Formats: sequence, structure tokens, C-alpha cells
Amino acid sequence: MNFFKKIFFSKYEQFAKELGYRTWSEASDNTFFMFHIPEDGGWYVTELPNRTWAVWNNEGDPPYSFVTFLTWSETIRYLRKLFNEYGYPETYWAPEGYGIDDDMFLNPPQKDKKL
Repeated sequence: MNFFKKIFFSKYEQFAKELGYRTWSEASDNTFFMFHIPEDGGWYVTELPNRTWAVWNNEGDPPYSFVTFLTWSETIRYLRKLFNEYGYPETYWAPEGYGIDDDMFLNPPQKDKKL
């Protein structure tokens, strides 16, 4: 692995530790994309090991700052409010981890429905 890749991935490993996981792979398995932001960014939600939720976006370099919530209901309401405040087109809203008939405001995303 070249030097720059090693530095890049070590920042993701550090971010994973801040989220409570041992590795980025573990954190990534519990992370779901929620909506697009310009220029090629996005907002994400990660279920933490203690069953709470972290909301973060990938602007800049990791480790990213994040906000935590105790319940899924608080989490999804925060994300939707943020989305609406930014005034993004509805096509940017693309929560991962749901089927067509699933209600994202009642139920958290599911790993088996990740893209």
C-alpha cells in the first residue's frame, strides 16, 4: 500500500474508533447513506455499538464530526429537517437500507437492504 493510501485509510480507522468501532470495516457495515450534497458528498447515519445513532457528512477529510441521537425517530427527523433547510432537490433524498414499501420514519434502515 502506498504512503498516501495508508494515511487516508488510517484517518478512516481513527474515525471508526471515535464512533466506537475497532475498524472502519465494522463502522461501514453499520453505516447507511441518506442523501446527496453538492459536490459529490453525502450525509450518512451510523448505528453505534451502544444502539444510538451518529449523523455525519463526508465533507473534508476524516475523522468527520458527528452528532449523536438516542433514537431512530430523533435521527431521521433531524436528517429530514436538515435536508429541507438546505433546500436540496427531492431527488437528492435517497436513504439506503429500505425497500419500496418501508417507512423510514418508523423503522431504522436494515443491513440486508443496503445497496
